[in-house]
Amino acid sequence: MLAKRLTILPLLLYFSIALGQTNEKLLVEKKQACEKILAEFTGKPESLELLIKTGTEGLALSSEKDHEYKFLFHQAIGTGYYYKQDFTSASQHFEEAYSEATKANLVEKSIKPLGNLVLIYHYMGLQGKADTTAQKLKQIAETNDTLKNKSDIYYNLGVYNQQQKFYYGIALDNFLKSVSLGKAIADTTKTVKLKTDYAVKNMMVADVYLFLKQPEKALQYLEVVKPYLGLSAIVDITAYGKFVRSYVELDNQQEATTYYNLLNDVITQSPGKWSEAVSSNLELADLFLKKGDLKTAKFYIDKADKQSKLDNKEILTSSVNLSYGEYYKAMKNYPQAINYYGIAAPGTSIYNKEQYADLLKSLTYSELQVGDKNALASFDKYTQLTDSLTQSKISLNLAEMEAVYQNENKQQQIVTKNIQLSTARTQRLWLIAGIALAALIAILLIIIYRNKKKTADLLNEKNKKLAVLNTELNEANQTKAKLFSIIGHDLRSPISQVYQFLKLQQLNPDALNREQKNELSNKIQTATGSLLETMEDLLLWSKTQMNEFKPNLQPVDIASTIESCKQLLQLNSAAKNITYNQKIESSIIETDSNFLQTILRNLLQNAIKASPQNGVIEIVTSSEKNSFKLHIKNEGGSFSQQQYFQSINTDENAGSLNGLGLKLVDELSGKIGATVFFKTTTENTTWVEVLFPKE
Repeated sequence: MLAKRLTILPLLLYFSIALGQTNEKLLVEKKQACEKILAEFTGKPESLELLIKTGTEGLALSSEKDHEYKFLFHQAIGTGYYYKQDFTSASQHFEEAYSEATKANLVEKSIKPLGNLVLIYHYMGLQGKADTTAQKLKQIAETNDTLKNKSDIYYNLGVYNQQQKFYYGIALDNFLKSVSLGKAIADTTKTVKLKTDYAVKNMMVADVYLFLKQPEKALQYLEVVKPYLGLSAIVDITAYGKFVRSYVELDNQQEATTYYNLLNDVITQSPGKWSEAVSSNLELADLFLKKGDLKTAKFYIDKADKQSKLDNKEILTSSVNLSYGEYYKAMKNYPQAINYYGIAAPGTSIYNKEQYADLLKSLTYSELQVGDKNALASFDKYTQLTDSLTQSKISLNLAEMEAVYQNENKQQQIVTKNIQLSTARTQRLWLIAGIALAALIAILLIIIYRNKKKTADLLNEKNKKLAVLNTELNEANQTKAKLFSIIGHDLRSPISQVYQFLKLQQLNPDALNREQKNELSNKIQTATGSLLETMEDLLLWSKTQMNEFKPNLQPVDIASTIESCKQLLQLNSAAKNITYNQKIESSIIETDSNFLQTILRNLLQNAIKASPQNGVIEIVTSSEKNSFKLHIKNEGGSFSQQQYFQSINTDENAGSLNGLGLKLVDELSGKIGATVFFKTTTENTTWVEVLFPKE
């Protein structure tokens, strides 16, 4: 019997190992299936059911220690229930997903379920839990600098502050941070979901600007969404709806109608209960009501009415009935208008207080027109509601100001604490250094006392150092002499040229006609301008060689600095009929204004010199996360980075460019931490890039 058991034992061990390998393989397959569905997420009902089913099967295969697998499966199931609007089931799985991520110390992954829970708790009326979860998100963002999905944190905080706290200023700041951090991801990823997420984040910025009655700003961010259209019906419909609303607010009928048609094309391909189908029709109806085109307005209201009845949600039907009231008021059919206002009032009073105030105002007017004695009661309701809304806005503004103050106060406390810790560390280091120095002095005294010969050796060494210092001083004097030689050489030629022009005009005033005199006068003006700039460059460069002076860093608007340099060189560019093709982004950087002006002036001056007659100079700036880039591109002879290095490392000019000016560019850019690169894109084109660091 024992022998039989021993022969069976290896077989059991084999099957257990095989079973473990099979289970791991199935887990990986379920994990990859969930990730694929999430990456290609369409929001269709069948994809939601598949996501829940696959996640549930994955959970059944997971063990207690498979925290990362369990996190993914709970997150997938929660996502499926969330889009099915089963918030109770969704919250349970998101809570489990957060728990599993926390157990495995997966800080990066824990952010996703927290963001989902902030919204779900709000929808479920659990505002206390929503506030606590939002604080957890905020704390993670403030205490972790290496998070890859920090963009998602700020997006969720933006939604929280916009839709739950109504702090639109803070929400806008959150969304802008989210967009800024998400751009690099959207530009490099091939995952559709990440691209559409970036589009949604830009739409949220646009949504805040629409609420703030700034449709122009909203359109700027909606334009960013355009490259990502066509990837998701949900994103397309939402974006086109916001385009319609923006152009309606701008009273642009043509563009509003164009995007309305695009919206309806997508809805035709993906039919469903789309709220944008109702709101876009009402937006256009409102536009035509304002223009007095009542027939067209009625057409769009009827379409909105038909669409709203598919979903039959009170928030939509109330808006439609309110639009009918406005239509009949414009038709001066006041009894019918009063009827529709009455139908719309219950839902509007619940879902949109400001819209309800507009309803009461229109109702009061209509009742006055027909002599209805209820007009006074309607007006009383209107005044009470507007007073309440005003008080509510004041309270919200004060609360938002308090929240901003608290955030700044906490940030200041963190900074103060860091300073205190830094001071303590510095004091500790000084104490250690003092002890070490005292020990060193004691050792030196013992060594000097025991061996006087070392003192003589030390004196001999100091004499050698003195000789080296004398040699360096002699070289410095030679450098100064060389500088004065360069100044004398470079200034003599332009001064002589100006002198010859003036002498010619004095000795032969009648030898030139008026046109020639004007041309000669322009040449003199150009020559004297170049002389002054060259003199300034030479004197400043000579100062850098003789005295080590430090830049004065302060906020500088690079766009205005570029304009100043262009104005200074306008005579030079006009002489060659140079045109500028520029895309300059206004940005504030920390640098030295004088150093920056000198660098840009020299680069522009060299670009003008190298350009042919009637040439084009391109100036483009762009802001990155940690740097600011400036590109200057000109036609003419090519100039490479190798020639640049050769020019700044020799005493001679390189080609048609001012070698001394390039030396000055190199010297000053190094002092402000900027980097200069020359590129040759074609045989007759030079492209210089200046990279400025951001603090």
